[in-house]
Amino acid sequence: MNKTFFYASTVAFLLFLAIVSLGVSLAIIPLYVNKILQLSPLFVGIAIATESISTLCARAFAGRFSDLNGPKLAMLNGQFGILLAGLLFLVITLIDINQYTSFLILLISRVIMGVGSSLIFTSSGTWPIGLVGREHAGKIMSWVGIAMFIGLALGNYIGGILFYKLTLFYPALIMCLLPLLAIVIAVFIPKVAVHNDVASIKLSYAIKRVWKAGMGFALANTGYAAITSFLLLYFSSNGWDSQGPLALSLFGSGYVLSRVVLGKHADNMGIKATTISLLIESIGLILISLSFTPLISMIGSFLTGFGLSMVYPLLALPAIKSLPEKNIGMAISTYESCFDIGILLSGILGGILVSSLGYNILFIFTAICCLMSIFFSKLAYKQLTENNR
Repeated sequence: MNKTFFYASTVAFLLFLAIVSLGVSLAIIPLYVNKILQLSPLFVGIAIATESISTLCARAFAGRFSDLNGPKLAMLNGQFGILLAGLLFLVITLIDINQYTSFLILLISRVIMGVGSSLIFTSSGTWPIGLVGREHAGKIMSWVGIAMFIGLALGNYIGGILFYKLTLFYPALIMCLLPLLAIVIAVFIPKVAVHNDVASIKLSYAIKRVWKAGMGFALANTGYAAITSFLLLYFSSNGWDSQGPLALSLFGSGYVLSRVVLGKHADNMGIKATTISLLIESIGLILISLSFTPLISMIGSFLTGFGLSMVYPLLALPAIKSLPEKNIGMAISTYESCFDIGILLSGILGGILVSSLGYNILFIFTAICCLMSIFFSKLAYKQLTENNR
């Protein structure tokens, strides 16, 4: 058992490497589009939303691919996609082309990263759960979340610092090297058994079973999208450029602290903890929107991460248990597709809101989304209770 848990934690490390690469890109792409290409915040929203659309469209494929071919192969293919996306971004940092051609290549790289991310997110859940058993699903999803947001905190910070201190070449290089390392490590982790009859489930049925938890998750993640896409620009608009990377890292730090303290209890926590988490996240977003001082906004960023942290594993439990164990890949991919919906919603509407009404309104909007998430979370846990009768 100890050996399987070691392998399971190593899978979380593979996710960590991919997320650092993703975090670097999320930090520098808004700055690259707005500051270097001299395009409006609407184009920032398009760049972020493109990856979300790509990931969303690939979710069903990723779930079936993992269930049919095994999560190990899904992880390897996903990491290769992240590597290819990084190489494309590296190209536009090295060649001199016009802003719209650069933006087009950037969008292509975001599409590829979206497909790769979908395969990685799904397999980072199905692979370790396949190694240690579904009874440890809450704990596994907590590990996944810790790896994700340590990676995001580190990636966001590295991306922001390197953008301001050096050139785009170095963060782009990091985006290439980390998935390459992950591919090498993944080769040595054991495969898990693959069921032969997993293709029988329909996507429409999976959506019907998972949508309540997924909608709660989507609404909660509008706060994540607003912070990762627009927080650095928001700080810059207030003249707080140098403190933006720290604010981003505080978001990730709050997320990790919450998960480290509470994650081991995820299998036994319920709707009350979910509600409290969403309330904390909404308070954090309101504090950011007030923009009184950099410190107040940093505290808001920390609280947003702390509140959001446990929403993922707490809503993952009713989602995973809504489908048979052999279809865990489809359950996780369907649930996590709602993460992309949240990113898409915040990316597109965020660009429109920022362009027309300003950054403050965006963070107020996402706080309202978090409060709406409480309603769908209660529906998800009601369904779980009915299933257990």
